[in-house]
Amino acid sequence: MATTSTSSSILFPALQTQRLAGREPSAPTIAIRPPSAQRPDTTDARLIAILDAPLAPGELASAGFTRKEHELGAMFAAMSVLECRAIHGRLTAMRPGDELAHKFARLTIERRGRLLTFLADARRREALARAR
Repeated sequence: MATTSTSSSILFPALQTQRLAGREPSAPTIAIRPPSAQRPDTTDARLIAILDAPLAPGELASAGFTRKEHELGAMFAAMSVLECRAIHGRLTAMRPGDELAHKFARLTIERRGRLLTFLADARRREALARAR
C-alpha cells in the first residue's frame, strides 16, 4: 500500500498534491458543443459534421444514413494508411471525451462494421493502387 502512494507521488505529482490538499481528482468531462458552434477545419471536424448533418427535407431516414455512410467512406478513402489506422483505433477503443468516437458509436452496428472494415482495409487498398 505504501508503494502505491510513493509511486503515485513520483509518477503523478499533481494527483498527489490534490490528495494532500484533501481533494479527490475530478474525472474528465465531455465538452458538448451546440450544433451551431464553429469548428476548426480538421479531419475530425469534417467527420463530425457528416455525422451531425440533418436529413434533407423529405429524405427517408434510411436514405439519409446511407448517404452519411457513403460520405464517411469517401472521407476514409482519401486518408493515408496511417490516418486510417489512427482513426480505426480511436473508433474501436472509445475513450472518454472523444467526440468523434461517441458520435460514430451512434450509427447502427451494420454501418459501423462496414466502415470499420473499410478503414482496416486501407493497407490492402494502397498496395493494390501501387500495383496498378
